[in-house]
Amino acid sequence: MNTVGGVIQPGMNIIEIVPTEDTLLVEAQIAPQDIVFLRPDLPAIVKFSAYDFTRYGGLEGTLEHISADTTQDEEGNSFYLVRVRTKETTLGHDQNLPIIPGMTASVDIITGKRTVLDYLLKPILSAQSNALRE
Repeated sequence: MNTVGGVIQPGMNIIEIVPTEDTLLVEAQIAPQDIVFLRPDLPAIVKFSAYDFTRYGGLEGTLEHISADTTQDEEGNSFYLVRVRTKETTLGHDQNLPIIPGMTASVDIITGKRTVLDYLLKPILSAQSNALRE
């Protein structure tokens, strides 16, 4: 409510209390084609858009929950809702940059490791395995 003299409707939330000392629980949307590789307890990196990742880094976390079914947003896009619990509540090893509830972030969930050579050879190996087939 930002309007002077405004009226609060019945049932409308006036305040939301959020603990600031607890670890953070970040919600992310995952496309249906990417959900097959995810499982609880996978490591994740949470990158907050308010802070430059190359300078301040991100928060390490763990995938805690994957929704049982897809949900749709206002535009009709389907996604799974996942929750990642962070290990820390502030960014920066010596600066203690605050993370405020409601900040936007992106989440990288680590599902495995591949070398640069794997990325370069994938198209060649894929073409070779599908060659000379009808």
